[in-house]
Amino acid sequence: MAASVIRARLDLLINLFDTTTGATVDERSVSFMRDGVPVRPESRGAGIYVFINTGREDFLMRISVRGYEDYEVKVCYEEMDERLPVCNVFLMPSENTPKAYFTQSFSGTLPFLTRIEAVNLKKCICMSEGLNKKTNVMSVYVPSGGRAPMDEAVYGLLSADRSSYERIEIEEIISEKSVKLKNPLQGEFATNLPIARIVYGRVKDDGSYLLRVIDEGEDTKYLVRYVVGDEVRFQVVDFNDQEELQ
Repeated sequence: MAASVIRARLDLLINLFDTTTGATVDERSVSFMRDGVPVRPESRGAGIYVFINTGREDFLMRISVRGYEDYEVKVCYEEMDERLPVCNVFLMPSENTPKAYFTQSFSGTLPFLTRIEAVNLKKCICMSEGLNKKTNVMSVYVPSGGRAPMDEAVYGLLSADRSSYERIEIEEIISEKSVKLKNPLQGEFATNLPIARIVYGRVKDDGSYLLRVIDEGEDTKYLVRYVVGDEVRFQVVDFNDQEELQ
């Protein structure tokens, strides 16, 4: 009798993160919908879920996790690595769910708004030190010493006056103090520029937005990056004295 061969292909890997902290979300009460139909990917623990042999057609994915706002994203395979399609999902904590920290929210409505995110102006994970433009390798340092914790895919490289930031995507971690960027920098590079985690917000079709961050008292101040039509704008938002996006 001929031996049968069973091949398994990883069609999608999902990582769940808390957008306010960057920590993995290991809550077990999780449900997924694919184009409105409930599906059950395999859990690998630590907020990791995999779709095996499910096909690679684009679809609308909705994720519901206890303690977090529902998340919806269009899965587009053209935008992913063909060898390892990965979707990093940054979940926003629900406002009234008990948790180990308090949050503050920033919300409103702005016509033609399509995206909103922010970086903490008081906290950076490391600083820029050097850039090899030929290899696209950036060296970084932590002022207090130690390893630069750049385990996420995208970060914000702030300008010298901290009025804007460039999104940088990490292709590879070279060492504890150097990373390879996926794309060349669009702006000018300088040493000692702060590099910060990005906190992701939510925008609906009507332009209503919601951004939620950890409540840090009087120091809850963020630089918000938002896209209106094709225009990228920045605005400093003090969560204790909020002004709507302009």
